[in-house]
Amino acid sequence: MPEAAFRFGDLPAPLPPELRALADGLEPAALGHLLDQGFTGPRHRHLAGRREPSVGMVVTCLSPGADNAIVHHAVSRLRPGDFLVIARGPDRPEACLGGGLALAAERAGCAGILVDGPVTDVQELRQLALPVWAVGLTALTCKRHYEGGTFCEPVSIDGMDIAPGMLALGDENGVLFVDGPRLLACAPEAKARQSAQAERYARVRAGGRLAALNGTDEAFARILAETAR
Repeated sequence: MPEAAFRFGDLPAPLPPELRALADGLEPAALGHLLDQGFTGPRHRHLAGRREPSVGMVVTCLSPGADNAIVHHAVSRLRPGDFLVIARGPDRPEACLGGGLALAAERAGCAGILVDGPVTDVQELRQLALPVWAVGLTALTCKRHYEGGTFCEPVSIDGMDIAPGMLALGDENGVLFVDGPRLLACAPEAKARQSAQAERYARVRAGGRLAALNGTDEAFARILAETAR
């Protein structure tokens, strides 16, 4: 097998403690009110693990075809706070990740794993705290053929470019990939929105109307007044 079949990049710097603290408890959907790009779509579903928000430093690998040797290598390099993103070929039917690799990733302190393809051993995955996002389940697995792949190089998933060193913030609703400066800029407002939303929900439960509480009624009153002129 030619050496060029594999490419290995450098691990990004570990997740800074201040970014971990900033993103603690921050829901991706709160940032969805402020950002338009970087979000996974409905294909990638949360299948197992923690349901509350998880944040991590993106580490990538490309595991093409039926060969998942590069995934074994990637998992062996993970550090606490890393978030592993595994790109696959178009519509690959094999699972490149199962219970054994997920267990090893969890023991390494991995913050989460997103697979652009199916996974297997869901019963074992559900016994772990490690959150896993994937497109579905299968009993067909990859094998270690050592044919090729990349580690810590940019990958593309659903037309979205994901590079090592980005941040991943995920929960049951999906995963957001964002750079550090943008997260720093948006997190305070997103957390404020989360707090305000919790207060509004309490008032709705007490009988308040959501459109009156969130400004929608006021905005439509202005629109109707302008239309009547």
